Amino acid sequence: MGENYRTIDDKFCVSTGELCAQLGINRKTLTDWEAKGCPKAARGWWPLWDVLRWRGLIGGGKIVDECAAEESSLAIKKLKYEAELKKQKAEEAAFENAIARGEYIRKEEITAELQRFFVVLKRSMLGYSRRIATEVSPYVDSVTARRIEKMITELTMDALEQISIDGVYTPPRKKATR
Repeated sequence: MGENYRTIDDKFCVSTGELCAQLGINRKTLTDWEAKGCPKAARGWWPLWDVLRWRGLIGGGKIVDECAAEESSLAIKKLKYEAELKKQKAEEAAFENAIARGEYIRKEEITAELQRFFVVLKRSMLGYSRRIATEVSPYVDSVTARRIEKMITELTMDALEQISIDGVYTPPRKKATR
């Protein structure tokens, strides 16, 4: 973010020199403010918004020193917008880095991969009923084997339907068995 700007504890901070330059004060004044309770993030770093709030220049409070506020209002606005711009650029750079690291994938790639996955899943699941019926047919009569195959096919189709719809799935009413 530059040598005069940093993010410390998720707060946008400016260096002592930059804060003094933008507010039109000297380092002694800033040291006096620190003694009076002005927020400080780390040695040489000041959380901009907290300092401006503490001074009463933003945040709905009354302006403490109207003459100083009028003189520095343009500088403060400039500093504020520069800070917002730097923050946005840092977020943009972080997002671009995440894309480069492969943390984000294009929607089209995900959609195509999921479609391929579900086609394979459907084929595999629909093959179970025939396979199971074939395996149990030596132990039961052919009518029972077909009934088992039909039951497994219906359960499989129901499961596939559950994962293929948007929203909340409501199962169909069961038919009366004979």
